[in-house]
Amino acid sequence: MPFEIRTLTDEDLPRAVAISGYAFNAPRDLTNDERTARARKANKPDWYLGTFEHGAMTSMMVMVPVEMYLNGAAIPFGAVSPVATAPEHRRKGHAGQMLRHSLALMRDRGQVISGLTTPHPALYRRYGWEIAADRRLYAFPPKDFLPTSKPVHRGTFEMLTSKDWPVLDEVHQAYAERHNGPFRRGKHEWSMYTLDVPWHPISDIVLWRDEAGVPQGYALYNQPTSGSDEGKVLVHELITLTGDAYKNLALFFATHDISREILLWASPEDALPLLFSDAERIEIRERFTVMLRVCDFENAMHQRPAARDDEAGEVTLRIEDADAPWNAGVWRVGVAEGRSWAERTSGEAELTVEARMLGPLYNGYMKPSTAASAGLIEAKGDDALVRADRIFAARQAPYFIDTF
Repeated sequence: MPFEIRTLTDEDLPRAVAISGYAFNAPRDLTNDERTARARKANKPDWYLGTFEHGAMTSMMVMVPVEMYLNGAAIPFGAVSPVATAPEHRRKGHAGQMLRHSLALMRDRGQVISGLTTPHPALYRRYGWEIAADRRLYAFPPKDFLPTSKPVHRGTFEMLTSKDWPVLDEVHQAYAERHNGPFRRGKHEWSMYTLDVPWHPISDIVLWRDEAGVPQGYALYNQPTSGSDEGKVLVHELITLTGDAYKNLALFFATHDISREILLWASPEDALPLLFSDAERIEIRERFTVMLRVCDFENAMHQRPAARDDEAGEVTLRIEDADAPWNAGVWRVGVAEGRSWAERTSGEAELTVEARMLGPLYNGYMKPSTAASAGLIEAKGDDALVRADRIFAARQAPYFIDTF
């Protein structure tokens, strides 16, 4: 059958929004015209990719251009969300062909790495995405939170609205530059992807200032009034720059005595259990979140800072990548003078890596030695793994606070 893959035009958007809405059971309180109007504000048409059979759209995906912080640098990133196929065209392989096509498109646009979230990791592993981040969910009754230590400075709290995003951004930017995974945000990202998202509502915003009046932390949260989460406080984003900011905001949620439960998303490296006097009273769940895919290995390495400025070393790496063949082959990769690099070479490689393992190695989610111990990469010897661990080291474990 006549088949085409191309970026979309404005005229294509209603059909793309309808396909996505059906696939993800979009709320029925909004019409397709209303969802399309929002899509036009959030995304440009050429951020969409679609498949067409006899001129009719069968599948669609969005590739939002953002930047992800890693080791202090903002790395060009293609945030893939959503990917969907019309029900009458499923099981034809259209989405798979579209995903393969998207890799070249993102590479050409300078998006050296791509990420997505999904409940179906097996599907995206076929095309080179792999799990590369986790997050925790804390659950506890607010009255049960008694801290092991109290803040030195109490400071002040301030309730904000979405129009106050520049104040939030001051804190967020300082946080993002120090961490592994946050996206750089501007006005568009704050509005369309964070504060005013219908399926990820934020009803309340609290800011904490230190005693000098400097913003040092904030929380974005929601207090549902119906459904299974009624009576709970859902803390979607807790961002702090100091220990006092962290403690004060944790104590802020402990004052919500009427609430049945506090649900708080956090990094897998978060220290709340150590601050909780009776740690048995806090429930901790962990789950994978973002899957990553390296779209352009050479340029991704050149843009990745080393974890340590004084680190130096190299290793040879064979990449197997049928869906992005420009990544395939043998590479010399290394770190020197605070930067990473990669260049093509020939001969035998010390490590062999499938495309899907590049993402979790690149952002430091998994050390090469850990991957080798599980049989996920092949290594000629332990010395090569020691060098690779230093080359792919990250200053912190990855944690994605952005929803996409």
